[in-house]
Amino acid sequence: AKDVGAKHVVIVSSMGGTDPSNFLNRIGKKPDGSGNGDILLWKRKAERYLTESGLGYTIIHPGGLTDGESGVEEYVLDVDDVLLASEKRSITRGDVAKLCVAALVVGKEQSVSLDCITREASGDTIPSPEEALADFLKTGKTANYDL
Repeated sequence: AKDVGAKHVVIVSSMGGTDPSNFLNRIGKKPDGSGNGDILLWKRKAERYLTESGLGYTIIHPGGLTDGESGVEEYVLDVDDVLLASEKRSITRGDVAKLCVAALVVGKEQSVSLDCITREASGDTIPSPEEALADFLKTGKTANYDL
């Protein structure tokens, strides 16, 4: 990305990266724990590499991905797997895609790593992905890669 002059990179990763015992880390491992696996741990290492690269970045950790209609629920954004405690921990693929575009529009001046899910709207209107991300960026929160 640096070689071609990119200024900001957006990647989609996974929630759950702060928990080494997450079930996704067991995929590919043998019952005795040997073999491949640790997918979230490897993703987290790649994210950390990006955060230390000097490039601008947005790292999006969605909850469980669904194929439902996008734009019908409101975004919930936080960091460090806090959202895993939510009753509903999912987001449509379309809503993740819209958040990626928002990162290139309103998030390109600030590097951030965040978790995202959606929930039933709490008001009469649903904030756009750009509005949700802009509001989140004002908090100054970003993932802690020391966890």
